[in-house]
Amino acid sequence: MYQFVITVLYLTIAGLFAVCWFALRKWSTRIHAYLFFSSVANLVYDAACLLELRAKDQDSYVVALKMGYIGRIWIGLALFLFVVELCGTYIPSFVKGSMALVHAIIYISILEIERTDLYYNYMEFVIEDGFPKLIHTGGPLYFVQSALNLFYTFVGVFIITLKFIREKNPIARKRYMMTSIAMFSIGASYVIYYFKLIPLAKKFDVMIFGFAIGTVFMLIAIIKYRMLDAESLARKYVVDELSEGIIVIDAEGKIAYFNKPAGRLFPELTKGNLSGKGADNIIERIRFAIYCDEPMRMDNRVFTPRANSLMQDGTNVGTIYVLADDSEHYRYMEELREQKEIADEANKAKSQFLANMSHEIRTPINAILGMDEMILRDSSEKEIKEYADDIQTSGRTLLTLINDILDFSKVEEGKMEIVPVQYDPGLMVNDLVNMVSDRIAQKGIKFEVIFDRSIPKLLKGDEIRIKQCAMNLLTNAIKYTDSGAITFAVGAESAGGGSIMLNISVKDTGVGIKPEDMQNLFSPFVRVEGKKNRIIEGSGLGLSITKRLLELMGSDIHIKSKYGIGSEFSFSVSQEVLNSEPVGDYGHRDSKGKKHVYRELFHAPDAKILVVDDIKMNLTVITKLLKRTEIQIDTALSGPEAIEKAAGNEYDIIFIDHLMPDMDGIETLKRIKEQENKNPPVYVALTANAISGAREMYLDAGFNDYISKPVEGERLEKLIKGYLPAEKLLDTPDSV
Repeated sequence: MYQFVITVLYLTIAGLFAVCWFALRKWSTRIHAYLFFSSVANLVYDAACLLELRAKDQDSYVVALKMGYIGRIWIGLALFLFVVELCGTYIPSFVKGSMALVHAIIYISILEIERTDLYYNYMEFVIEDGFPKLIHTGGPLYFVQSALNLFYTFVGVFIITLKFIREKNPIARKRYMMTSIAMFSIGASYVIYYFKLIPLAKKFDVMIFGFAIGTVFMLIAIIKYRMLDAESLARKYVVDELSEGIIVIDAEGKIAYFNKPAGRLFPELTKGNLSGKGADNIIERIRFAIYCDEPMRMDNRVFTPRANSLMQDGTNVGTIYVLADDSEHYRYMEELREQKEIADEANKAKSQFLANMSHEIRTPINAILGMDEMILRDSSEKEIKEYADDIQTSGRTLLTLINDILDFSKVEEGKMEIVPVQYDPGLMVNDLVNMVSDRIAQKGIKFEVIFDRSIPKLLKGDEIRIKQCAMNLLTNAIKYTDSGAITFAVGAESAGGGSIMLNISVKDTGVGIKPEDMQNLFSPFVRVEGKKNRIIEGSGLGLSITKRLLELMGSDIHIKSKYGIGSEFSFSVSQEVLNSEPVGDYGHRDSKGKKHVYRELFHAPDAKILVVDDIKMNLTVITKLLKRTEIQIDTALSGPEAIEKAAGNEYDIIFIDHLMPDMDGIETLKRIKEQENKNPPVYVALTANAISGAREMYLDAGFNDYISKPVEGERLEKLIKGYLPAEKLLDTPDSV
């Protein structure tokens, strides 16, 4: 038995040298590195086993044992990493490093086995039946090492067995099977040795048999099934295992080769006739698809064909056709198209909803504000005027909420446009101050305006949007400030090239903003500290719209805030200077006392207009608003009635509501234009539809202009005055 064991060791060492040679000769990946590492470790272990079998005393045995552990300590880990790499299982680098560190610590304890109890806590050298051995009991690190070896081998067996089950290629399956047997034999020898399951295990280290068997099966996998031939494996995988079909034709146009995926796509190729009519038809189909730049659809999948010439020493020896499986790509693109259609439909539904909402809500607001304006114009009773003021304030607040939602819709759809016009910054600031002064005074807050008198007198920019941004900041400050002061500052600094940076800031002593709430500050429909501020009116869109408008103007909003102390919001926009003369004072005039003093802009007793609306109250509002202008007004409650009146009268302007039953405003306009005389009137769309793109829609439909509900008396008069012939206008002495 002693000589048999010696012989097995020599044969194992020879086999391990062969494995090392194959690993070095084919070295190209980490697979080769781990296999080489495990084989060298095994060589060191087997050589030490030979020394152990020749030991005559404990000292020589321990020296051989320590030498053997130089290799033995790493064999299990190296084989485990080899299997993991072979099967493509990912293990993080820090885990591998931690494993190596544990083994290094264990080996240090082995070097000190005579002086510590960490690895062996008892040792006794004996010779039984000619086999020298060390009777020992294990310390804590001995059991750690044993557990690790069992873990490595049996987890490795599990990983490679799973790979074997899933593998379809027969050669690869045999390769994995040989490696699995090798790992299993090593694992089995670990178990037999540690638990002394057979009598022989009590005499010497039977793991040498496990390593010998493992080496044999590993050599079979390497030599017979070319496990380490990375180039051939890669070629085999690329050619036969990927989903791309490959067909090669020679210089004579005959099929010389096809891979398995191509055979599955074209079963006639597998029948052995590679030069018949069926094969020619296949090549023609592929060539036609390439010529038309169209994919080929087969077996419910989509393939993109391409062709490449095969060159050898500068000579064309054939053509390779590749059919790439692009099914997932086309499926993804189809899903994108479907999602786009769904999104487009949802967007249309949203726009239609906004249009309907705008019309339905603006229509009664038009009547409320219109009639309220008549009360303010005609009533002389103080108490009645106060009631009317409250109605107007509430109505305009409701209108502001609707406008915020519609503005947000415009920005989202990319239909919000910045329209630069020339304007007086002093008048703009004056308007803003007048609009907020009363609200600030009602809250008992101090209002300070800091205006840079050196601002140029005439600028070019989108005055309406700048004013809207500033108004949103002022309104926000008023909402969240109950005491203290609000400071509205407007300044400028030169930007060169005939431009300035117009700087606007609003500072308050309100509630302030917590740092964690900053991220939600510009979220639409979100109010920070919603529970605490639930009584604050508004849509929660003001700051979101302001930020987006400023982005459209190439700017951004800046915030400084301390919770409980106050906030400062500011922005700067570049404006072109048209007149560099300083504006001086912003020209603030107290609007109190003449807030409701109405003066008509013109008299036009010879002018005649037609107003078409399906709601009688709206007709009454417009008639009342224009009463003092003395203009002649006809009304119609439907499209057909409007067509009839337009046919029998000559009007200067015809106002037509859009959303009317039976015949809408656009159809009514078309029918009226069909019977136009030589002096056509001006057509104005009068509607509550104020969503993005409405103005463009009406102008494209043939209207000359557009005015949205609720209609303001002054705005309506200005529009009419702009379109009436000069000879029909009689300006009033107080016209503005």
